[in-house]
Amino acid sequence: MDTVEKKQRICILAVDGSKHSDLALKSVSMVPGNPDSITHAFAAEEKKAKELMEKYVADCKKLGLHDVDLVKVIGEPGDGVIKAAEEKKADMIITGCRGLGQIRRTMVGSVSDYILHHSHVPVFVCRH
Repeated sequence: MDTVEKKQRICILAVDGSKHSDLALKSVSMVPGNPDSITHAFAAEEKKAKELMEKYVADCKKLGLHDVDLVKVIGEPGDGVIKAAEEKKADMIITGCRGLGQIRRTMVGSVSDYILHHSHVPVFVCRH
């Protein structure tokens, strides 16, 4: 019987110091073949998304905005926002800006840049 040599896997973890990088680091523990880890991670993300949406609904009501339709985007955020704007026939997109420096924006991209360059309606970018 031949012995099978196990190749050590090399993984590159790209981080930028953001909370999203922290999540990427935590995801390292989700090794392929451990479906429980993946299931728990998805459940935790779903819970966070639900809590965030509830917070924004409450914030909108406090501001007197009662006819609000929140949409959860799955996948690439910029593309999801553009598609949601097209589906809802939006007249304008308003988005925040994380304020990444030029080098970081070049390396990791920018959702607000993507929206600005792909939208067919006016875009208002709120800077910090």
